[in-house]
Amino acid sequence: MDIALDRPENRLMEIFIFLALMIAMMWFVTSRGKKQQAQQRQRLEEQLVPGTWVMTIGGFFGRVIEIDGDVVTLESPSGVETIWVKSAIREAKEPPYAPVDEDETEGSVVVPDDAASLTETGPVVGGATSVEPSGPVVDDVRPLDGEAPKRPWAAGEPQDGEDRGPGAAPRA
Repeated sequence: MDIALDRPENRLMEIFIFLALMIAMMWFVTSRGKKQQAQQRQRLEEQLVPGTWVMTIGGFFGRVIEIDGDVVTLESPSGVETIWVKSAIREAKEPPYAPVDEDETEGSVVVPDDAASLTETGPVVGGATSVEPSGPVVDDVRPLDGEAPKRPWAAGEPQDGEDRGPGAAPRA
């Protein structure tokens, strides 16, 4: 009995088998990826307890303060509390820097809240007694009569008395 491999029925069967194999392989790859994502999400759910440091999908680092259903309250390293959706948390991860302890800040420089305390006379860092401007002081260039200031450095702008409308060609 002669089996002809070049018959159209056999070629059509080969194409169907090839397509079935491709579909089966694509299904296997996608289902494996979904299983891995589900396992990773389950591990994250187990790690989400108050006190755990986490990183969100936006790169925000915070410590879990409270979990209420799908809402997680995170505290930033500076102490600010923010509310996040649980799905926005990427992983449980420590921040890449050490948080500042209050004991370490006792001997540090105090920055005043108002500018008035910065004008005191007396020694400043480096031994200088006052700070002088290093360059020329430029006054406001607006004329007092309400006209627009003249700017000779703005090339291509209309000069006095010249009116260029929206369709006018720019000057060369």
